Amino acid sequence: MTGPTQPRTSAIKSTCLLISCVALLTLSFAPVGQFYLAWIGLAPWLIFLANAKSQKSAFFYSWIAGTLFFTANMWWMSYISWPGMLALMIFCGTYWGWAALIIRGAGLINRAPVIPGMLGISVVWVTFEWLRGIIFTGLPWLFLGHTQTPNLGMCQIADITGVYGVSFWLVTLNALAAMAWVRCDQRTRLIHATGVAAGIVLAVLGYGAYRILQTPKSLSPGPVVAVVQANYPQSNSGEKGATIQQRLAFHTTETIAALDKDPGKIDLVVWSETMMYPLNHEARELIPICRELYDRLSDLTAKYHVALLTGGDYDGDWKPENRDGQSELQPTDKRNSAYFFDREGQMDDSLGHRYDKIHLVPWGEYIPGKDWAHWLYQLSVTLGPKYYSDYVMQSGSSDALTVFHLHDDNRDWRFVTPICFEDIDARISSAMFRPQDGSGKRADFLVNLTNDGWFKANENAQHLQAASFRSIENRVWTARSVNTGISGFVDSNGVASDLVSPRQTGTAVEQIMIDNRLTFYTKFGDIFAETCAGLSTIIAAWAFWKRKRSNS
Repeated sequence: MTGPTQPRTSAIKSTCLLISCVALLTLSFAPVGQFYLAWIGLAPWLIFLANAKSQKSAFFYSWIAGTLFFTANMWWMSYISWPGMLALMIFCGTYWGWAALIIRGAGLINRAPVIPGMLGISVVWVTFEWLRGIIFTGLPWLFLGHTQTPNLGMCQIADITGVYGVSFWLVTLNALAAMAWVRCDQRTRLIHATGVAAGIVLAVLGYGAYRILQTPKSLSPGPVVAVVQANYPQSNSGEKGATIQQRLAFHTTETIAALDKDPGKIDLVVWSETMMYPLNHEARELIPICRELYDRLSDLTAKYHVALLTGGDYDGDWKPENRDGQSELQPTDKRNSAYFFDREGQMDDSLGHRYDKIHLVPWGEYIPGKDWAHWLYQLSVTLGPKYYSDYVMQSGSSDALTVFHLHDDNRDWRFVTPICFEDIDARISSAMFRPQDGSGKRADFLVNLTNDGWFKANENAQHLQAASFRSIENRVWTARSVNTGISGFVDSNGVASDLVSPRQTGTAVEQIMIDNRLTFYTKFGDIFAETCAGLSTIIAAWAFWKRKRSNS
């Protein structure tokens, strides 16, 4: 009786550990936001790895756990395409599997010296978060460090390490907790490891307190910005649930109401991503409604002497195309753009004066594989919405990181505009602020234009949580205008304010402050994560060599 019972008991324990891990981590992220659960949420998975019977089982069950975690927290992607959501969750889950192979293979939990093992686990985890954020354009979503936005004192290290430094100290605590369970007989070594972990936490906390206390002396007054939030659900057909006339009427009414409430106070009004039809010159010449929109926005900004930034489509390079036996002009260059009207009602839509989104979302803004994996492309078209077969969007150039200038008398405020999920891509945002001539930052603040109408439930809060780190990393204020929310402001320490609730309409107005601090992260980017990746490569190579030697 003992033989069959023991494997069954072991399987039940493993299942309980992995489910506990998924549940604790899920509760630690927004919108539930119990951030302290992330301090131990990964420990059950590490305990499972310490007792896994083989590398194959460690990889497989970690893959399953990772897939469950991402599905539990990103199920809202099913509103676009449930097959696409499932495929993406399975792919993201593999990162847990690969991390498991290195952690278990190198014996970091139960065989390596306690302190190097504890730190090594953190290094490996950070490496696979970083890889997930860059491979196939990247999905830097649900990083462990994102959970700590309610605990901002421990997030300020991000201006050196990016969010990866926050993930690092979190995993260190989890690794220590797991080792305390697995190696409870090694009390002296665990005490020493506890001292190291406590030293890391205290150093991070001390640095955070220093940076927060330093902030007031680093600030100067900036422009007053109004962000308008619409609430148009986005359907898979590409429609927003409102006509262009309705969208224009809503945004105009909200804008005028804010301007009339504080006459002459507001410097910049922001409307969210793709709220307008194409406003570029070619489209205006060919499509009357585009010309009408341009004229209406130009008149609005000139009349109230206020600048306007709005998201809109870009349709260029028009060529004749046969449709139903008739030749029609169709745009062959379609982009997701930001247009800026100055206080005099002028808008220059030439390259360098508008901003075109660079980081396109796979299966959301383009279909991967048309040229290099046709089977993948065909499968996506078959399983996706009906409009997929005609869906083509061009990305902007990575060299065209447009800096917009907001003039007021003798002042010139500069800002950049990552669009949609670009505000969770730390590499793009830091590049937008990175000095080119050895002086200060390229821009003074960040404006994000987003359309989250595709999604529901948790997505809005998770998006804000991840995007808040861009303000800390670059020490800049962020203004967010988001269709369906959450719109509002984030200061240069990551504190969010004047937020408009999800799936509500409204306008938030606040004076942006200019933070003059140039950070290590802005200048050098992901050096910390890249260093972790190099160390993980060494750990993996050593584990492989040791395993091969023991089998020879």
